[in-house]
Amino acid sequence: MVLAAVLLAPFLNTAFTIDDPIYLREAQQVLEDPLHPQAFNMVWSLDRDLRASQILPGGIFVPYLLVPTALARSREWVGHLTELLLLLAALFVTALTALRLGLDHGQARLTALLVAACPAVLGMAGTVMPDVPAMLLATLGMERIIVWREQRRWSQGLAAACWLTLAALTRTHTIVILAAAFVMLLDGITAEELRASFRRFPARFLPIVLTPVAFLTVSTVTGDQDTGERIFLPMLRAFGSLHLFAQNGLAFLTDWLLVIPLTIPWLAMRFSRIPGWLPLFGLIGASVLSYRVGWVAFAAGASCVALADILWDAIERRDRVQLALWVWLLLAMPVIIYVHLPSKYLLPSVPAAAILVVRAMPEAQRAVTRWLMPAVVAAGVVLGFLILIGIRDLAETQRRAVVELIDPQIKTGEQVWFAGHWGFQWYAEKAGAKAVTLEPPLPQFGDVIVVSEIDFPFFEQRWTRKRVQKRLCYASTPWGRVMDFEGHAGFFSSPFGYLPWVWGSGEASCFEVWKVE
Repeated sequence: MVLAAVLLAPFLNTAFTIDDPIYLREAQQVLEDPLHPQAFNMVWSLDRDLRASQILPGGIFVPYLLVPTALARSREWVGHLTELLLLLAALFVTALTALRLGLDHGQARLTALLVAACPAVLGMAGTVMPDVPAMLLATLGMERIIVWREQRRWSQGLAAACWLTLAALTRTHTIVILAAAFVMLLDGITAEELRASFRRFPARFLPIVLTPVAFLTVSTVTGDQDTGERIFLPMLRAFGSLHLFAQNGLAFLTDWLLVIPLTIPWLAMRFSRIPGWLPLFGLIGASVLSYRVGWVAFAAGASCVALADILWDAIERRDRVQLALWVWLLLAMPVIIYVHLPSKYLLPSVPAAAILVVRAMPEAQRAVTRWLMPAVVAAGVVLGFLILIGIRDLAETQRRAVVELIDPQIKTGEQVWFAGHWGFQWYAEKAGAKAVTLEPPLPQFGDVIVVSEIDFPFFEQRWTRKRVQKRLCYASTPWGRVMDFEGHAGFFSSPFGYLPWVWGSGEASCFEVWKVE
């Protein structure tokens, strides 16, 4: 917990970025209409003025967590401090869950340390997006599931259902954790143990029944009455596609190696005991795919071997807990048909990965674990800190662009529009600029449009009646970038690239000022 606080404290004033503006706007809406956080219009990635419930269905619990930020006039440090406190709570609950599963106090502390040093966790804790809260709530739910299984107090079962429901209301795909909870509640994974689980105290599965009921009920009550639940499937069709399965599958597997401490420590500790056919198949598959995707195939292949060995070992040893933890790793699988699958969607599974690694340590060679754990933590801290710097620099360029390109124009009486999203949109709207859409009202003769190229790269192809007045590019610091098409870095969006961070300097974010003719 101290490590996380020390690493994140210097970034409390980082500008808002990426999807932060959506949740901040929803938090402001809660102050006006507490029961309907998504019942308002805004412009986002579809370049149309839509209801927030159409732009980002689900996640309706998130804005309530940001109400203190909204009350503080959306000051950055309040939002980031809230995220830090939620992360500290998540680390505590992770350690508590490890204790519930039989680890000792030293192992529980190491489990929390692995989560705190996870680059994906540190990076997302530098935003106000809902992934750290989803990790906290999912872990709280699983901790209560374990206690409910052992002590069978009705208050514990209801608490488990409550936390799991809130997790699904924060990031919808985390509802898959019900599968992990089901396995955790079993007496065992043999055929006889499965049958016995339903004969002895079948009410043990009550939280798994109550969670979807509560989720649907709350979603209906707090849903946008103008669109209702009709919008979810249309948005799924708009954003999802089976042809993204391969691209997102590679991203899912690669993240377990690059930004989450699972693949490398698991293979290092288990290598001599992994069935020989697993690495062979992994190497053959990676070699076949490498001519299309390069090195990513081997990173994905290594993670595939690790995940398969976790499952194989759990079945071979009839280890119910390990099987439940393995299922817990798969929470992001529904996202595989979404437009992208960055590491943020894996955050609710990070505690399971840390617990799996620590549980495997006693059977590993002491000579390996002696250097492995310090190396994994140190590497995670370094990469996580570099990611935080990259996030800060990206966000700051977008805030500066508003100050330098939009504020002066508005003060001189110009009608200013903007094309771009992420943090640029948040600060542009605060300054008084209007978002350009593909539908009326449109900018008129003499109006000014300020375009952010990094998050709106194809806008110029759709708008030709303009004269470029100014082009301004901000150089990145020597500490690298987290979003870079050319460098294949896509920490927040896998189509940018599979790397979470790349070293580089030079032009990082470019903006143009257009005069409509």
